[in-house]
Amino acid sequence: MVRTVVFWGHLTAGLVSGVFVLMMSVTGVLLTYESQIVHWATARAIEAPAGAVALSPEEIVAATGAVPGQSLVLPREPGGLVELRQGRSSVALDPYSGTELDGAGDGVAAFFHGVTALHRWLSFSGPTEVGGWLVDAANLLFLGLVVSGLYLWLPRTWTWRRVKMNLVFRRGLPNAQARDYNWHHVLGFWALVPLFVIVLTGVVMSYGWANAALFAALGEEVPQGRGRGAVSQEFAARKLSGAPLGYAALLDAAGAARPDWTTAAIILPETGAGAVQVTLDGGNGVAPAQRSELVLDRATGEILSEDAVTGSAGMRARMWARFAHTGQYYGFIGQTVAGLASLAAMVLVWTGMALGLRRLLRMRRLRRAAV
Repeated sequence: MVRTVVFWGHLTAGLVSGVFVLMMSVTGVLLTYESQIVHWATARAIEAPAGAVALSPEEIVAATGAVPGQSLVLPREPGGLVELRQGRSSVALDPYSGTELDGAGDGVAAFFHGVTALHRWLSFSGPTEVGGWLVDAANLLFLGLVVSGLYLWLPRTWTWRRVKMNLVFRRGLPNAQARDYNWHHVLGFWALVPLFVIVLTGVVMSYGWANAALFAALGEEVPQGRGRGAVSQEFAARKLSGAPLGYAALLDAAGAARPDWTTAAIILPETGAGAVQVTLDGGNGVAPAQRSELVLDRATGEILSEDAVTGSAGMRARMWARFAHTGQYYGFIGQTVAGLASLAAMVLVWTGMALGLRRLLRMRRLRRAAV
């Protein structure tokens, strides 16, 4: 009885949300390596003049008129893409002149912006209330499909022969229905964990009550606004004790803690500030294991604090939810797993809807025959 109820709930939810889940899955596959592709497309605009030498960080700051509080993002190898960030906005800079790379990668970025809007709001232009509601509801139903699908995957009798049928792709199946059944069960098993993470984190980002539940589970309330981090508050009052070191010297001092870094982000300090915050990253910018957040004395280069900008447990969990959804939290491998899981979801939707519609049509034929 329970299995029958779960089955029909699974079938109904799949048919109702199938088209929207398919759309999210297709766009999810397209967005798999968005950050790497946009960065590559933007960096292609850099043209090094013959015999030119890349500007120093101080020269770039002077050329751009950057102000304290902005972040200067520098590559380890001179001549790579430089960025100036403030909040969520970012400007790409030419490392040889400090000028903005107007239009660099704009076409690629616009493509991914449209895919993201379609993924999130069923629109190419931006947020829509109806589209957002439909996507959020479909994602919530998808979570139910993942959980109920696990229950339905479990065989009625536990024998290796029956379990194996749902673990590996089979050849020589008699018809399309048998093939769809096999693919649906095999992909449903192997993609279960990444899909559960992707969909659950999607629910957290979609619904305020789910986000609040995440913080409540860790004994916290959802923070209001975006205050300055704990490190900035702790060292903001520190005064400069001597002549400040150059940013290159500070990066050398910080590199002792993270010798494998590939990009560095320096939060530009106030003129008389005695401390500067530097983030060294050896990965994609969001994987914690590949990132070190340091606070250094501007006059001596002494490391005052390492990995101190961590936030509360709730904020760390929220950051995990944001970047686990795309796989970026676990680096390139995580992105690849998330992309493959989205690809599997496309097949699951297709085979699930095919199996469900065949069953409904067969039931209709049987009723007609009975009449």
